[in-house]
Parts: sequence; structure tokens; C-alpha cells
Amino acid sequence: MQSSDLTRMANQIAAYFESYPKQEALDGIAMHIHNFWEPRMRNQLKAYLDKGGDGLSPLFFEAVSDYFKGPKSPVKAAAR
Repeated sequence: MQSSDLTRMANQIAAYFESYPKQEALDGIAMHIHNFWEPRMRNQLKAYLDKGGDGLSPLFFEAVSDYFKGPKSPVKAAAR
């Protein structure tokens, strides 16, 4: 897939979620990418982000940057 197609689709998703409260928008974008983009597309998106993500909506960029960091879970103290 061309990076221009990836950018266009990503920005369409961000535009859809733009009117939502910010955290809900970030979660919605990440969930959409996880549920509806195949792994090959997600890998291409990750590579595009690593190169700077030129042309991506700031909202989308923030959402998928968090998404690629992995799940947010508290760090548990080591058992003593």
C-alpha cells in the first residue's frame, strides 16, 4: 500500500473521531486500527511513524504512537 493511501485513510479516521472528547478519540482511533487494520497495514503504519509520519493528523499521530507503545498497565513491585 502506498504511504499516501495510508495517510489518507488515517486522516479520515482521525476526522471521524475529532469531535469526540480527546481521550475517547485517542482510544477510538487505536481501537479502530487494532480491530480493522490487518497486521501488514499496522506494520507499514509503524514503519511510517518511525520515519516521522509526515502528513498524519496530530490526533492520529498521538493515538497510534500510544498504541505502538503497548498496553498501559501499572508496574508491580517485585515480591519480597
